[in-house]
Amino acid sequence: MTKSARPYPSSPRTLGLFGLGLALAATLAGCGTVKTTNTARTGTEQLLLTDAWDAALARIDFRPLTGVPCYLDTTNVTAVDLGWVVSSLKQAMLQQGVLLRTKAEQAQWVVEARVGAYGTDQYELLFGIPQTTIPMTITGLPAGTIPEMSLAKRTDQHGVVKMALFAYDRASGQLVWTSGTSQTKSNAKDVYVGGVGPIQSGTIRKSTEFSGMKIPVAHDLTGGLVGQPAPDSDGTRGTEAVPPPLPPSATTTDIDSFSP
Repeated sequence: MTKSARPYPSSPRTLGLFGLGLALAATLAGCGTVKTTNTARTGTEQLLLTDAWDAALARIDFRPLTGVPCYLDTTNVTAVDLGWVVSSLKQAMLQQGVLLRTKAEQAQWVVEARVGAYGTDQYELLFGIPQTTIPMTITGLPAGTIPEMSLAKRTDQHGVVKMALFAYDRASGQLVWTSGTSQTKSNAKDVYVGGVGPIQSGTIRKSTEFSGMKIPVAHDLTGGLVGQPAPDSDGTRGTEAVPPPLPPSATTTDIDSFSP
C-alpha cells in the first residue's frame, strides 16, 4: 500500500506568505523614471545663430585699427545671444591687435557695431500629400483631417546674420574706418524618406547623422578643404593650412535635392 502525496498547504498563513513573496519580487523587478527638461530655445537654434555670427565676424578685418586705443560701442547691437555676440566682438578685435578701452574718454577712436539681422528661417519641401482639413460641406457629415502622407520630406532651417562696424575719431568725429556689411547663413537639414528619418546634416553638424549615429558619406560638408595646404603663388601647395571655408549657403544657392 502506497502513501498518497501530501497536498500543498492552503492555510491563510501560507497564502499570505506566498502573496508577500510575489509583492517583494515585483518590487525588486520594478523600473524607475528619469525626469528630463528642455530649454525654451533648442540647441539647434542657438547653434544656427552663433555659427552664422561667427562666420560673419570672421570676415571683418580689424587690422587697420591695430595699435589704436579704441572703445567698442555696442548700443545698436540687438541679438538674443547678446553675451556671445559682444564677447566675440571683443575677442576678434583683441586678436588682431586692437587696444580696447573700457570707457570712451580713454579711447582715441570709437568703434560702433550694429546688427541688421539675427534670426532664423525655415523652409519645407514635401513630395506627397500634405495634411488637409476637410470642412463640413454637407449637413450631417462631420468635418475631418487627412493626415500627411509623404514619400520624401525635407526641412531646412537657416540662421541669418547681417552685421557691420565703423570707427570715428572721438575728438574730431571724423570717420576713420568702416568694415562694410558682412552677411552669412548657417543651416540644419532634416530629411525624411518614406516616413523614415530624420537624416540630419548641415553646416552646424560635423557629419551626416541618423538618430544620433554617424552615417559614412563620400564627402564632408566642407568640400574636403579643411586641413589641406594653401596654394602658393606659383600654383603649388605649401605648408600653410587652409582655414575652414564659410558656410556654403553664404556664397552659393541651396540645391533643391534630398541628398543629406
